[in-house]
Amino acid sequence: MQILIDYTWDHHFGLDIGPYKPDFRSCSIPEDNLIIINTNWKNKEEVPFSFAHELGHFMNGDDGIRYYDSATINNKCERGANEFAVKFILNFCKRYGLTFSNPITFCEQFGVPTTLEDLVASYLN
Repeated sequence: MQILIDYTWDHHFGLDIGPYKPDFRSCSIPEDNLIIINTNWKNKEEVPFSFAHELGHFMNGDDGIRYYDSATINNKCERGANEFAVKFILNFCKRYGLTFSNPITFCEQFGVPTTLEDLVASYLN
């Protein structure tokens, strides 16, 4: 998580990170330059991915309030944020010499929703 926090601060984005109610979805609010991360999300293993996903909204220039939801893969903005998050995690893996050939294993290891298995597979190949 620290690499995500550092990346957020390096890009001068505001960050509110903490334990909210388990059903409170992490979100990005570009108009307020703020990313809110719920460390108590009901699917705790997804917290780092959701953080990278919310960063993706900022890096992709998305506007409006965007709430993390592991089921939103068809919306263009959400897909772009998912792509950013997967690439961010893959860059982390490359930096530390971690390799994966199986997208399911990658998803399980990094809390990536398995609904994104095809997306992960496209970047692993």
